[in-house]
Amino acid sequence: MKKVLSLLLFLLLCLFSIISNAEETSREDDFDTARAIANFMEGHYGISILIGPECDSFSSDTFSIGNKPSGRSPFRDLLGIYSYATEIQMIDDTFSIYPPGFFEKFKCDTAPNGLRILIPNQILHEGQSKAGVVTLNDGYYNLYLAVGMFNELNIHHEIWHAIEFRIHADYPDAFNHWSDLNPENYEYTHDYNEQDIFENNDPKDEWFVIGYSIINEMEDRATVIEALFRYDPNWWNQHPHIQKKLDFLIDAAKPIFGNVYFYE
Repeated sequence: MKKVLSLLLFLLLCLFSIISNAEETSREDDFDTARAIANFMEGHYGISILIGPECDSFSSDTFSIGNKPSGRSPFRDLLGIYSYATEIQMIDDTFSIYPPGFFEKFKCDTAPNGLRILIPNQILHEGQSKAGVVTLNDGYYNLYLAVGMFNELNIHHEIWHAIEFRIHADYPDAFNHWSDLNPENYEYTHDYNEQDIFENNDPKDEWFVIGYSIINEMEDRATVIEALFRYDPNWWNQHPHIQKKLDFLIDAAKPIFGNVYFYE
């Protein structure tokens, strides 16, 4: 019996070693593939990209970078490893709808290096994992997308946040009259921890796209952009107040970006 147990233990250790080596090889191959895609994207779009461990030293006053992917993405291999390559391919596919030269327009006096995409393993805010965030530092508009936490709508959402940063650089008063598009005396919740905003995927009412829209002005605007990729023209015809918000965003973006990619 002891020999049998010893043999079983030996086989389990061998299996663990094989799995560990396979996991390490899979991670390395996946990273190399993702890095190759990123290198192409950097030249094609005029942006910078950092992936996984390349992001580990980044943080801010409002969030930190973790190393344990905890997202909802289906893009895992048989070993349960999130695929950098699959997710950066999704970013490339999403970026491809933008007109040539669009991302070069993020370069300005405020951010001379333009747009930088960071794909860390985890974004943590008050101990909770987040899908994305946009910051301005190091001469970049930094667009963070956490591994396993984003889809195409999240990408468009965060790109709009970056666009808004860029608009503010040249036109700091561009959104001063946004409140005119809401019900009279309306006040946003300013509460990212309000649980029902994540559960409510239907229009909050005729003024807002989803529950998440009522947090603050920036999330309201970003969810209007999301709606373009979520709903058909019939939906827009039934929501004239949200259509007015979209028209406002078009007018705000045109002076810098010219071709308003999301409307043409």
